[in-house]
Amino acid sequence: MAHRIKEIKTGNNLCLIATFLDGTIKEYNIGNLFAKYPQLKDLENKELFDSVQVDVGGCGVSWNDDLDLDSETIWEDGVFAGKDTVDVFSELAAKVAETRAKVGITQKQLAEKTGIYQADISKIERGLSNPSVSTLQRLADGMGMNLLIDFQNK
Repeated sequence: MAHRIKEIKTGNNLCLIATFLDGTIKEYNIGNLFAKYPQLKDLENKELFDSVQVDVGGCGVSWNDDLDLDSETIWEDGVFAGKDTVDVFSELAAKVAETRAKVGITQKQLAEKTGIYQADISKIERGLSNPSVSTLQRLADGMGMNLLIDFQNK
């Protein structure tokens, strides 16, 4: 399942603080990787460490062309640090992207199955679009899933 990062910050002692699209916040100590990946020791330079950025699409973070880390490592090995409130578009974006990844198809394959442009699926998955219920139903059908809409107490 693809857990995409929405925002990345740096904390103390080589700690990354990642907020994922679903609002989950995880802390990850990059120093834990130094033994396995000695090149990451360059991140002991605070200026370099603080320059971390979320990669396009949120599938990882990077500092430069040589230093990066995938979002799944942070998700799996990070320590839960809380839950941020998310708007409905971000939550929908995360759910569509995670479901598509779980089903094991690409955006291009989903586009072919649904007749929805790949660019439009990308916008939905990045929270930049407000899809209609009929579009959501087409996406669900294309992934072999049922669409469930629910209202919950605040």
